[in-house]
Amino acid sequence: MTTTHPRQTHRPRTGRITPPSTTALLHLNRSAGRTAAPFFLLLVVLNTVLRSMTWKHEPMWAVYQYNFSVMLLGPLLAGVAGWEGYRLSRAETFLAAHHRPLTVLATAWVALLAWCSAAFLTGLAVVIGIVIRSGTPLSIGVPELLTPLPALGLLGLACATGLAAGWLGRGKLAAPMAAVSVFLAFLLLYAGDLSEFVMVGGATSSLVGLRPKADTQLAQLAFYLAATLLTLCATAWGTGRRRPRVLAVAGSALVATLAALNLASVDPLYLEARPGDVRCYGSHPEICLGHGYTKHEPQLRAALAPMVKAVASLPLPAPESFRQDGLSTSTDLGQLSVDTVTGNDPDLLLDMFLGTYYGSTCDIGPGTAMDKNYVNARFWLAGAAGATPFEDPALDPRLRTGTPSERAAIARTALQGLKACRAH
Repeated sequence: MTTTHPRQTHRPRTGRITPPSTTALLHLNRSAGRTAAPFFLLLVVLNTVLRSMTWKHEPMWAVYQYNFSVMLLGPLLAGVAGWEGYRLSRAETFLAAHHRPLTVLATAWVALLAWCSAAFLTGLAVVIGIVIRSGTPLSIGVPELLTPLPALGLLGLACATGLAAGWLGRGKLAAPMAAVSVFLAFLLLYAGDLSEFVMVGGATSSLVGLRPKADTQLAQLAFYLAATLLTLCATAWGTGRRRPRVLAVAGSALVATLAALNLASVDPLYLEARPGDVRCYGSHPEICLGHGYTKHEPQLRAALAPMVKAVASLPLPAPESFRQDGLSTSTDLGQLSVDTVTGNDPDLLLDMFLGTYYGSTCDIGPGTAMDKNYVNARFWLAGAAGATPFEDPALDPRLRTGTPSERAAIARTALQGLKACRAH
């Protein structure tokens, strides 16, 4: 009788390879970023809805202004990454034995950045939703699509910095210290001469006719990516028993250095002209407005037309065009701001109109000839435009008591005096 060995009655075990998608989901679920995700989202939403929304008529301004939220989101992400780095550092012996510290750090970085980026992009969707709800045409092009990339790159660098602090700090205080350090670094760089290293968004006025410089954005993105890789490699360098990725370290260090030199030498102006960003209407005067402001053209024309007609009656040349994009600087051009377009303020429009006659370098201080010319011209033009005339001691009294021809002569002399200053 033949007996079968008990072990022969069982099938041999076969190993199963975990699919990459399952591995990725596992890391996302275990990441500290998952716990912090609601706080990321709350921060970007509150930073958006609790602040002024003057950007809601301009998609480019809305997107670029929203990018400034990384100044708050980055330090928070660095703090969360610092805690994650501290947790991983407690398994350093195991990771070093299996030669995997860089892989683990990179995986943790991807998971943390994924949760933070999800919150950032959700906030961006809220901003775009506000723009659409305001009735603004959503003219999203390549500049608008590329603008958030440097912001995400800066978040990635803040995340890598936090991981390094937590891994090397080996203490629970590494997380808050990383958050505070990144915040202070952002603040000091933003307010100093090296602001191009953190200036990925934020604008206090309209961006009609403007966009971020593509070469500056590309240099920022290259620096953030190379510095991130260098930070992760340098962090893992001291833990592994073999030197990790020497070529990656050298390459990322070279790219980071070249990009940093490029950023440090660029023009501090981060914006450049964007032609074709306005729509023009009519003539005498021509009024050119951003696509989100075209509904204001009738009221602007009603306010500006009497001024143009009054100046032409002197007779003197009046501004031929009023533009919101500021791409031209000719002497017969009026520069429209958001306040002059949307404010419905005759006094503000009057000051803008008179500004076309004199240059910014002209001395218009009290008691000067320019001051007297300005006061006389403004008083006369206010009567034609329905604005409020200023009571000023420098005002020529004949503008109140003189004949129409006398008042016209004084106004002509005043406007010519303003224009003569611009010519110099």
